[in-house]
Amino acid sequence: MARIQHPLALHADAAETWRFISDNVLRSGVVDQSVKDLCFRYISDPDAIDIVTFDGRERAALEWANAIIRDAGAAGDDLWERLHSFFSEKELVDLGCAIGFELGRQHFLRTFGVAP
Repeated sequence: MARIQHPLALHADAAETWRFISDNVLRSGVVDQSVKDLCFRYISDPDAIDIVTFDGRERAALEWANAIIRDAGAAGDDLWERLHSFFSEKELVDLGCAIGFELGRQHFLRTFGVAP
């Protein structure tokens, strides 16, 4: 397959939808951007971030990111209890959507040979 510059450049409606997601979920919302960015870095290279060196909110967020990208079974009662101790329901929806969208975006771009 021939490599292209950026797949969304070929589909205006898809690009518009992605801009909306980026503006309203990935780069804004109710969760601190630094927490989202940490999770996005983890998605990019899980082996480069040692989860056990974090604590509190960041560690809970990273463990959830790990459950989403690697092991859904890790999202057990203990993790949910810790997540709820640091995040409201609204924040959990915001963070979970951001993690899911970023994971999908990175995988999608890689299939086109485009670095995320």
